Amino acid sequence: MRTPQLIAALALAAGAVAPAVAAAPAYAMASSCVVTLYDIELSNPREKDGTDELRFKVDGNWYPHNGHVTMSGTNWDRNPEHFDHPSMIIRNTENKSFELREMDPPIETGGQSLGNAWAHGHVCDDLSAGETIEERSTLSSDKHDYTVWLRLTGQ
Repeated sequence: MRTPQLIAALALAAGAVAPAVAAAPAYAMASSCVVTLYDIELSNPREKDGTDELRFKVDGNWYPHNGHVTMSGTNWDRNPEHFDHPSMIIRNTENKSFELREMDPPIETGGQSLGNAWAHGHVCDDLSAGETIEERSTLSSDKHDYTVWLRLTGQ
């Protein structure tokens, strides 16, 4: 009878496959990230009066949704909640920007671009699901200096 030979062959085949499965990583690397504003700091405002009225433009949407955020020498540090938590999802093959704009109230759209804070999708390759890293962008000219931190969270 060939049953013992068949059982032995199946046992060998199962043993050959088991090490390959055991060698697989215990976590999966992220193919995309959620990008959120983490922090923004002012070193030098654009406006001569020392106060800038700011919004972010992210994927065609304005943040904060209504109004603007004032930054000055006394209000030099702002957090995500000040801007209504702007966020987007990026794939590991793309880069996206958060555009910082200085407004001239009462007009809350348009304004002067102060530059873009960039999220680089290739950073997602090194993150596991739920793991985070921050990317820093310095937006500066002869008239202004801002540091914008974006948080990338693997998913």
